[in-house]
Amino acid sequence: MSIANIGQFDNAVQKKKDTNQKNSLKGVYIFVGPELFSAAKSIAAAVQGLLSENSRDFNFVKLHGGDVDPDTLSSFVSCPPFMSELRIAHLPAFEELPPKMEEGVLAALQNCAPSALVFIEILKEKAQVDKRTKLGKWFDQSPNAQVIPCPALWPKEAASWVQQELRARGIKYENGVPQDLIRLLGTDQRTLAGEIEKLSLYMNPEDSYVSKADCAQVCSSTLEDNSYALLDSVAARDLEGSLTLLRSLRLAGHPEQRFLYNLAQQFRRVYLAAFLREQGKNSAEIAKELDLKTQYYENIVQRYLKQAQAYNQDELRLALRRIRDGDAAVKAGLRAAKIETEMILFDLCTPGRLAKQQWTGL
Repeated sequence: MSIANIGQFDNAVQKKKDTNQKNSLKGVYIFVGPELFSAAKSIAAAVQGLLSENSRDFNFVKLHGGDVDPDTLSSFVSCPPFMSELRIAHLPAFEELPPKMEEGVLAALQNCAPSALVFIEILKEKAQVDKRTKLGKWFDQSPNAQVIPCPALWPKEAASWVQQELRARGIKYENGVPQDLIRLLGTDQRTLAGEIEKLSLYMNPEDSYVSKADCAQVCSSTLEDNSYALLDSVAARDLEGSLTLLRSLRLAGHPEQRFLYNLAQQFRRVYLAAFLREQGKNSAEIAKELDLKTQYYENIVQRYLKQAQAYNQDELRLALRRIRDGDAAVKAGLRAAKIETEMILFDLCTPGRLAKQQWTGL
């Protein structure tokens, strides 16, 4: 039902965009549940569709749950828009809102101007708000708010979504490929999207065809071992995407230090691939040095080289040192694993941050 629920929201946004009817949208939308991938995409599309590019700087704000300041939120949603008919506040990671901030945030939401829209994301196992809290009660009862449940997809629903994604990319596939992806990876959309992206990079570009053998060769064998999407987001310096994936993987029960181990392995390969290419090595030689024992080695090497473009050699070196130092600090009990992992992602994704940290070279 998650995709259908999001579809109703998309239709309401499109109606507002096409007809500009007053009251066609609620003031506050709360997306809650374990499956927020489609919600995040729909929110981004709503912001792009309802606010012109020139007006977004004045009429759009994104405040993560752990960093929400009630006064800032109140000032934004109560003031009239500038050069636009709407103002939009996006509050992802709302589950991290400190309890002491709830009263102030509730007051801000209750005093939203008619021209304000607020999109809230709450990542939790059950796709329902906690009605024991004042915020949860208001979400459930206010005529100005709408809760959109985002439960985990059923396997058939997930397989249908995978088919749509493959077709949208122009990828042909052997019968049973969507079902194999679900069997190997589960139904989490963000994980599936990452694997579809990986398949599109590894397949033969001449025929754009994915076989069941390709799935078995390329995709992670178990959901627990799958953190490629997180690694790709970090390599692309997408901090928001990285933190969202991290929260999803935590919710799925991934061990914290597995992230750090996988990150270290990834950056080591990216660093070595870039270094060897500078030495004039071809893809086959780089694959041999990286011990890539697969017929898809050329595409894998190209992927590493593409990821390396976001960093210079010094930054790749410092990134690897940063991850290893953080891992050592966690193992020694000097730093909390959760906070240290998030700080590492912040350092890796923020341009210039690694140099400022003045980590020593390898």
